[in-house]
Amino acid sequence: MIFRPLAATLALLMLTACEGGPQYLVETAPSSLRVNARVSTVLVRTVSLPSYAEDQKIAIEDETGVVRDSKFGLWADEPARAATLRITRNLNTMTNANVAPEPWPMPEPPQGVVDIRVETFIATKTNTFRLAGQYFMGSEIPEAVLDPEDFDKAPRELPPPLPDKARLFDIVIPMPDSTPGSVATAQSAALTALSEAIARDLAR
Repeated sequence: MIFRPLAATLALLMLTACEGGPQYLVETAPSSLRVNARVSTVLVRTVSLPSYAEDQKIAIEDETGVVRDSKFGLWADEPARAATLRITRNLNTMTNANVAPEPWPMPEPPQGVVDIRVETFIATKTNTFRLAGQYFMGSEIPEAVLDPEDFDKAPRELPPPLPDKARLFDIVIPMPDSTPGSVATAQSAALTALSEAIARDLAR
């Protein structure tokens, strides 16, 4: 499926790096989605990225289909950490749940968990940014409840507050060119589109 870029303009900041050239930082793409989640707290596990996308060097797919260093410079943050925090921030805005990345920072354990495994995370040779993979969500099954009026009765099993789900995603964002600004804008729009899909599943 193809998602068109968001109309809002992303701020792209170029930081001067001591080594390795300029560093690029993008802000989160906005979304108007608001839903009520089935659970009040959600843990987002650290996003799993393919090896070429884990490096701070900005990778692109060239005309021959080879993944290579773009020579643009570096991302200003570790990509897996940045993607995790961006999705966490998006879900906090899109849902009424308290969402946090691992390690879980709150005293009580989370009611729901989201685990994202990315297969493709790159600016392609066709001037698109592609984000593809799979995400999982669910929660622990609550302890069975005893009948206070009949302790000999078998405990009543309760359903998990967040049903187990596994979803494939394949998000493609068109880019006007393969400059750092276009790559950063498309990447952020793709992460917002993924966050919206996850938010809708948290509400179902």
